[in-house]
Amino acid sequence: MEILVIGKPAINVYLPLQEFPQEGDIFTIRGKNESLGNIGATAACLLAKWGMSTNFTGVLGNDGYAEKIRDTFTENKVKTKFLEVNFERGTSVNYIILNVKDGRVTKILYNDPENQLTKYKYDFIPNFAIIDGTDFAGAHALLNNNANCKTIFYARAGDKDTIAMSKRCSYVVCTQSFAEVMTRFDCEDTVESYVNLYQKIVDAAGNSNYIVILNNHKILYSVDGKVKMLPEMKINVADYSSFDSVFTGALTFCLVNSVAIDDAIKFANTAAAISISRIGEVPAIPSVDEVLDNSGLREKLGLGSSQSTTPSPAPAQEPAPMNPQYQSAANNTTELVNTEPDANTATAFGSAPVQGNPAPAPTPQPAAPQQAETNIFDQPPSA
Repeated sequence: MEILVIGKPAINVYLPLQEFPQEGDIFTIRGKNESLGNIGATAACLLAKWGMSTNFTGVLGNDGYAEKIRDTFTENKVKTKFLEVNFERGTSVNYIILNVKDGRVTKILYNDPENQLTKYKYDFIPNFAIIDGTDFAGAHALLNNNANCKTIFYARAGDKDTIAMSKRCSYVVCTQSFAEVMTRFDCEDTVESYVNLYQKIVDAAGNSNYIVILNNHKILYSVDGKVKMLPEMKINVADYSSFDSVFTGALTFCLVNSVAIDDAIKFANTAAAISISRIGEVPAIPSVDEVLDNSGLREKLGLGSSQSTTPSPAPAQEPAPMNPQYQSAANNTTELVNTEPDANTATAFGSAPVQGNPAPAPTPQPAAPQQAETNIFDQPPSA
């Protein structure tokens, strides 16, 4: 099983402050943190660290930051044969203002649209690919030349190209902002509004393979026409910047291993929650054991007990249908009810019918994943 990640690696420069700066403010900081970041690069490191054969392709500049990125990939066992160097442009650098009081971050992301891949041939056939939306040239080449490759796409910005790309991929992890722009719908924090948002995603995309990371870090998704939400895990947050990256990588890990979608999202959400208790993206990647123990999935996946003693967040909660009374209409159109959810099912959802031809969803699996070459849950994670 070969995984290909297409993206633009960057160095994240974290600037710790006690409060968000106002225009004209001057702050003096005693230190800063620099580490590898961006969705694709972080997800690649996670997958390789967890034992998957992972190849990264993207463009670096010819500078010291490029060497730092190469060293991090090597340390995490990411294959970098297909990295390209642009000698006329620098390596991408993101500046992240970190509020040390609550872990919230303000990101200034740099993505040079002219700095794109120029080579699209590989000496292997990728079975699964992550596309993070920062290199459309490489992404289109992959989709055009590898029809059997399953893909997971991360969508942050709701521009025309990103929306179009999302519709071509097997799975989509997207932000609430992207979902609202694509659907032209401003979502409120209510059951009916969330169901409406997801139905509009289905209407716009023609399938229900979208997994939405909401602004409150709850996860909105659909299985068998039922819209579901997974609550946010409670944890002491140090830095929110790694959540989307680690979630995407951990979800890919599960999909490659044919884990059922409910369990896959629960696993990915737990990994992301653990990561935000640490500063940085790649340095915040948890171990497989940590995720299994705190997701409550170890026994369900038939992996025995762990010897891990690492302090960790409260176990993840189970997803639930948003509104147990809601049923989709027989003619495959949404018929929303005006009933408020029961007080005891605050995280419950409703359902949204899938229209058109949905992207293939993972086949439900037995409690323990089938042993196969791509199933590495029973192997210890790489150091």
